[in-house]
Amino acid sequence: MEREKGQRFPRDTQEVKTKAKTKVRERSGRNWKITVAKIVMVPLLLFFSLVIGLMIGYGVVGHKPASEVLDLGTYKHMWDLMFAET
Repeated sequence: MEREKGQRFPRDTQEVKTKAKTKVRERSGRNWKITVAKIVMVPLLLFFSLVIGLMIGYGVVGHKPASEVLDLGTYKHMWDLMFAET
Protein backbone atom coordinates (compact mmCIF):
# COMPACT_ATOMS: atom_id res chain seq x y z
CA MET A 1 0.00 0.00 0.00
CA GLU A 2 1.54 3.26 -1.09
CA ARG A 3 0.95 6.62 0.50
CA GLU A 4 2.15 10.07 -0.33
CA LYS A 5 4.27 12.22 1.92
CA GLY A 6 2.26 13.84 4.71
CA GLN A 7 -0.69 11.47 4.50
CA ARG A 8 -1.75 9.46 7.51
CA PHE A 9 -1.84 5.68 7.47
CA PRO A 10 -5.46 4.40 7.45
CA ARG A 11 -6.65 2.74 10.63
CA ASP A 12 -7.73 -0.86 10.87
CA THR A 13 -11.38 0.16 11.31
CA GLN A 14 -11.40 2.15 8.09
CA GLU A 15 -11.22 0.89 4.59
CA VAL A 16 -8.68 2.38 2.25
CA LYS A 17 -9.97 5.49 0.52
CA THR A 18 -11.06 4.94 -3.03
CA LYS A 19 -10.70 7.44 -5.83
CA ALA A 20 -14.01 9.02 -4.78
CA LYS A 21 -12.48 9.63 -1.31
CA THR A 22 -15.23 7.94 0.66
CA LYS A 23 -14.69 6.60 4.17
CA VAL A 24 -16.42 3.54 5.51
CA ARG A 25 -16.01 2.82 9.21
CA GLU A 26 -16.89 -0.35 11.00
CA ARG A 27 -18.49 0.22 14.38
CA SER A 28 -17.63 -1.86 17.36
CA GLY A 29 -20.53 -3.16 19.43
CA ARG A 30 -18.75 -2.95 22.78
CA ASN A 31 -18.14 0.81 22.90
CA TRP A 32 -21.54 1.54 24.44
CA LYS A 33 -20.88 -0.93 27.24
CA ILE A 34 -17.63 0.79 28.16
CA THR A 35 -19.31 4.20 28.05
CA VAL A 36 -22.15 3.09 30.33
CA ALA A 37 -19.67 1.50 32.73
CA LYS A 38 -17.72 4.77 32.93
CA ILE A 39 -20.87 6.83 33.49
CA VAL A 40 -21.95 4.53 36.34
CA MET A 41 -18.58 3.82 37.93
CA VAL A 42 -17.08 7.32 38.05
CA PRO A 43 -19.79 8.89 40.27
CA LEU A 44 -19.83 5.80 42.51
CA LEU A 45 -16.07 5.92 42.98
CA LEU A 46 -16.19 9.66 43.65
CA PHE A 47 -18.92 9.20 46.26
CA PHE A 48 -17.08 6.41 48.07
CA SER A 49 -13.84 8.41 47.97
CA LEU A 50 -15.65 11.35 49.56
CA VAL A 51 -17.13 9.21 52.33
CA ILE A 52 -13.81 7.49 53.06
CA GLY A 53 -12.01 10.85 53.08
CA LEU A 54 -14.56 12.31 55.48
CA MET A 55 -14.24 9.31 57.78
CA ILE A 56 -10.44 9.50 57.80
CA GLY A 57 -10.46 13.25 58.34
CA TYR A 58 -13.07 13.16 61.08
CA GLY A 59 -11.72 10.05 62.79
CA VAL A 60 -7.95 10.39 62.49
CA VAL A 61 -7.39 14.13 62.32
CA GLY A 62 -10.34 15.15 64.49
CA HIS A 63 -9.98 12.33 67.03
CA LYS A 64 -13.73 11.68 66.93
CA PRO A 65 -15.61 8.47 66.15
CA ALA A 66 -15.64 7.94 62.38
CA SER A 67 -19.26 6.76 62.53
CA GLU A 68 -20.37 10.32 63.35
CA VAL A 69 -19.62 11.25 59.73
CA LEU A 70 -22.75 9.36 58.70
CA ASP A 71 -24.92 11.12 61.32
CA LEU A 72 -27.15 13.90 59.97
CA GLY A 73 -26.93 15.79 63.27
CA THR A 74 -23.23 16.45 62.62
CA TYR A 75 -24.02 18.36 59.44
CA LYS A 76 -26.92 20.23 61.04
CA HIS A 77 -24.52 21.37 63.76
CA MET A 78 -21.97 22.54 61.14
CA TRP A 79 -24.71 24.38 59.25
CA ASP A 80 -25.79 26.15 62.43
CA LEU A 81 -22.19 27.13 63.20
CA MET A 82 -21.56 28.55 59.72
CA PHE A 83 -24.80 30.46 59.31
CA ALA A 84 -25.52 31.55 62.88
CA GLU A 85 -26.19 35.24 63.30
CA THR A 86 -23.55 37.02 65.32
